[in-house]
Amino acid sequence: MATLYALQTRLALVDEQSYYEILRVPSGAPSSEIKAAFHEFALDCHPDQYVDAPSFEGQIAGEIFKRGVEAYRVLSKPAARSRYDQGLLHGHLRLVDGTNSVPPPPRMLTLEEVAIRPKAKQLALKADRMISAGRLDDARVALVTAIQEDYDNDDLKERLNALMEAIALEPMSLEVDYGARR
Repeated sequence: MATLYALQTRLALVDEQSYYEILRVPSGAPSSEIKAAFHEFALDCHPDQYVDAPSFEGQIAGEIFKRGVEAYRVLSKPAARSRYDQGLLHGHLRLVDGTNSVPPPPRMLTLEEVAIRPKAKQLALKADRMISAGRLDDARVALVTAIQEDYDNDDLKERLNALMEAIALEPMSLEVDYGARR
């Protein structure tokens, strides 16, 4: 049975470890070695080992044990292990429901959420709406005005620079009004 400190340390590391690291086996380990490693892992981390310990120790052990079971299920099946190894080459540490799991990217804040002062928030909301409608130049005007209200908001200034780059990348309109030349 591991100490509380050892459990807490192991729990802190488990999200950053591959299945091989969790079970403490080399990546080329045969299935018999993986099975033996899981047995050792279970003796150390199974929640039943912590029945007489304080409940939080059992909870920590349970969380670690869940990840160990996940590791064993993947590494003990040749097809799943092969998919996992391919994903691992691309930095995916987990294989959940048959797919490599990647944490979703953080949600990008809207311009309104980035703005601080009330008037700047109103103008930033207008810019958000203009961007959604594809009216980038109008959004630029609204965002410049919002920055005048939030003059010390570097995040809004960065967003304006990004918007300016997007405008610069837009194809130029070559509409010609031939009716005006008479």
